[in-house]
Amino acid sequence: MNSARWIAGIGLLLLIGGISLFMMSAVSATPLQAQSQGGDYLGADECESCHRDVARSHQDSNHALTLTDEEDAVLADFDAGEDLRQVQLPGEDAARAFTAEDVAFVVGTGRHVQYYLYEVDRNDYRVLPAGWDAVAGEWHLLDLGETWDSPGFDWEENCAYCHVTGYDAERGRWTDDGVTCEACHGPGEEHEELASDAGRRPSDEELVEIRAAINPAMDPQVCGQCHGRGVSASAVPFPAGYFPGSDLSADFALTPVDDAAHWWTNEHARLPNMQYNEWLDSGHAHALTGLLESGLEIEPSCLTCHSTDYNYTQQLIAQVEAGEREGEAPEPLTVETAQYGVGCVTCHDPHLETDRPVHLRDEPLNLCAGCHSTSAALPEVHFPAFEMVEGRDLIPGVGGIPDVHFTAEDGPNCITCHMPNLPTNGGVRASHGFEPVLPRPLAEGEGLTDTCSECHASDVDPAIMGMYVADMQAGTQRWLEGARAAVTPDTPAWVTDGLDFIEQDRSYGLHNPNYVSALVGAIDSYLNPAAPSTTQTGG
Repeated sequence: MNSARWIAGIGLLLLIGGISLFMMSAVSATPLQAQSQGGDYLGADECESCHRDVARSHQDSNHALTLTDEEDAVLADFDAGEDLRQVQLPGEDAARAFTAEDVAFVVGTGRHVQYYLYEVDRNDYRVLPAGWDAVAGEWHLLDLGETWDSPGFDWEENCAYCHVTGYDAERGRWTDDGVTCEACHGPGEEHEELASDAGRRPSDEELVEIRAAINPAMDPQVCGQCHGRGVSASAVPFPAGYFPGSDLSADFALTPVDDAAHWWTNEHARLPNMQYNEWLDSGHAHALTGLLESGLEIEPSCLTCHSTDYNYTQQLIAQVEAGEREGEAPEPLTVETAQYGVGCVTCHDPHLETDRPVHLRDEPLNLCAGCHSTSAALPEVHFPAFEMVEGRDLIPGVGGIPDVHFTAEDGPNCITCHMPNLPTNGGVRASHGFEPVLPRPLAEGEGLTDTCSECHASDVDPAIMGMYVADMQAGTQRWLEGARAAVTPDTPAWVTDGLDFIEQDRSYGLHNPNYVSALVGAIDSYLNPAAPSTTQTGG
């Protein structure tokens, strides 16, 4: 694997073919963020008239099917759970178990759960009181209020925004069922009018204008409008005034981490659809700003791993050069013009048609290792997490030692620990804070199983494991500080490379305790040849 350079090859963009006019998320030399709301919503059918291939791949996606009135979309077993489906519907004299005939809309594809809507009045819907757990294959009650008349069951006031496109909160109406094109790319009226006026052979200038009138959906806020929980100024749980290209935080306050109903005590999300909340405090979200604030000399190649929109623009440039895209190539982004760090579309592409889950662009290990690795032979050590776990032989005199987790059959990989599947009130969800749930001596009462105990619960007490991890990391950091102090101008490069290797891995031994122990021992033997080894880690 060619480490950081690999990520450019995965194409951080939507699949594009044919002439550039027929692009779902085109971009120009202007900033990626759309300049205005772009007029009114047109509906997916209008988009499909030009963007046929992309629309076809999207129409059966989980996003498109977040709301549907198709009867064959119902997964629930209506021969079961009669006691849980009891409800007194409007105009009826007594409670009964609601049936499939009462369902006006299906909410969700059932990858985790599926809910159902009842039409209480014309264009007025309420969530039925029981949902279908597609994983467990059983009904469960919805905890949305004491009675079915409670406000929590009101579809328009609580749920509709994130399951439809072009939602009008004042009228409770929407343009499209499901999350379709304009939910992510913004209202398309201006884009469509410019394309229509330009005709079949738009000039380069017209192409620039057409592309600038639609949002390319690189901004993580686009996903955060629904994959984030909070409250708007109008007290509804969705960003009523947001559209792609605007500022999500202008009218939408994310739920603070001290809200026990939304967060576990270790700042992992307790409810589903909080990926944006978790991501926002992660290193990925600050990959670009952190680079700018680092004080280091920044090369354009740094943006390969620190900016989603940089890679997107580079791919567009490559397509123009290959004759696959009409019009002038956009200007390459620079440190000053790049806008976004490692965001949602770095790893996910909702237009891809693959067998990988959740529209991942590649296998998880490849996605992580694409940036969390350094170049061959350590000419400049930088974030070599993958080499550390792999146990690559990089330091002369210290043979590589693969981590036991890495070599174990069906063993854990990057996302096992850094994106643990955690319980929510809607089933388990992969954490997007990218931090393991580390074992600690006082982990009781947190409601979570720590990442290590997912596999080691039967052989190691979590409190003991927590002390081991804490001692390992603290000891490694103390040792690094002492070793750095002992380095002189005459110290050979392999010693400083070894110190950089351990430090830049950033796990302080946890990614590969045995390898770090060997590195510490070898470096100690050089820096303090008369002293006994002070190895801080071990396995």
